[in-house]
Amino acid sequence: MRVREGELQSLAGAIVDGLRKQGFVHFKRDPALARTRIVELIARNLQEEQTLEEEAERLAESHARKMAGMDHRKIIQGIKERLAQERDFPL
Repeated sequence: MRVREGELQSLAGAIVDGLRKQGFVHFKRDPALARTRIVELIARNLQEEQTLEEEAERLAESHARKMAGMDHRKIIQGIKERLAQERDFPL
């Protein structure tokens, strides 16, 4: 999934503002640092998921002849879920 930087910034801002307004966090430093860190974490997570998706696609292609007649997207999703579980990666 491709997410633009502006969307990440907006999401991170909403998270920080929501946590602060509900009293879950009190920032000792500038909240902008928290927003920046949240953007970094989300971007890294999305990149890791993209890598997982690409690996699942490669594995599905290498086994395509064995799975003739099966839905290609379901095969990729199943492989992706198995890889994520093996790597303790939440989807």
